[in-house]
Amino acid sequence: MWAYFIMPTYNSTTGGPMGMFNDKDGKFKRLEKIILDIEKEKHTISWAHTGIQSCLWNLEKSPNLTKFDLELIAKDLRENLNKKEEAQAKIMELQYSTLKVEMGILNLGSQTHALLRQVEEMKEKAGINNLWKHEEDKRLNEHFKKHPEDVGKLHITEDSFTFEFGDKNKKN
Repeated sequence: MWAYFIMPTYNSTTGGPMGMFNDKDGKFKRLEKIILDIEKEKHTISWAHTGIQSCLWNLEKSPNLTKFDLELIAKDLRENLNKKEEAQAKIMELQYSTLKVEMGILNLGSQTHALLRQVEEMKEKAGINNLWKHEEDKRLNEHFKKHPEDVGKLHITEDSFTFEFGDKNKKN
């Protein structure tokens, strides 16, 4: 059985993952969604890891914590460890089950690591750290272009922080 492999390339002019493959007939749409789901879970792991490091730093650098503070840090640490574990399990399911099945349907073979390695190379060439985050940022930027009233301003004074949103009725 022959399997052909398609090298993904990020096409920034078409707007992201939907330009990841030359996919005029849409047959790679599900494959792209699976890759984005994997990227989303990688982002979750990264955030959870950052939260875990923050908790550990607080424990190390603050020797005189109250019981209340220790309970809050322990709760945050537990939540971040659970998020990280859940995201790792989802990645395993997506990579070794969902992605493998979809690659089989598309006759791309079953080497999920090879495809994901090529996606990593594509991201590196395009200067993208995480495809899901990149697409989410583009989506939010488009939203804020259409709805500038949703953009808020942070005002900082010596004794307060205030956050205000633009007025929908005010025209610039």
